Amino acid sequence: MCAEPRPEKAPPVRKAAKQGQAKPKGNGQGKAQANAGARAESKEAPPPNIERWNRMTPEERGQALAKLPPERRRELQQKLQEFRNLPPEQKQQLGERYRAFSQLPPEQQNHARELFRQFNSLPEDRRPMVKQEYEQLRGMSESERTARMNSEAFRSRYNPSEQQMLRDLSQTFGSSR
Repeated sequence: MCAEPRPEKAPPVRKAAKQGQAKPKGNGQGKAQANAGARAESKEAPPPNIERWNRMTPEERGQALAKLPPERRRELQQKLQEFRNLPPEQKQQLGERYRAFSQLPPEQQNHARELFRQFNSLPEDRRPMVKQEYEQLRGMSESERTARMNSEAFRSRYNPSEQQMLRDLSQTFGSSR
């Protein structure tokens, strides 16, 4: 939930790569095969944009990154590294969430992006609490979620804007059940 799913503004990739049929070039085969093997072993499917970047050979990735502004390049390199360092379960969870996001209609995607911005603008000490509540709400049925959000405990723990954010997130992304 913390990271806002957004399309990467990368230079165009070979047509075959966009269609998920990329074939490694030249000496990049070892790394591409290792990446594919690691994904097959853990049975996770990264979000499409990360998958596209991981599918590139080091040379292609370097060329694509070189075309980006320095700050965006550093940000993207950091996000790619963070993704590679995630445990397989978290990679799978992130992939599932990205797919759920990408299946939303465009107006709901925009609303979700705004919710992610709101979440990221919360004070550092409030984010873990709100995120934990969101995760708990995701594990509940619709009636359980409604009861929880109407409870005095919920209203007293979260300010009105946090309450609305949690309602909107729950409505937009529904239950994990």
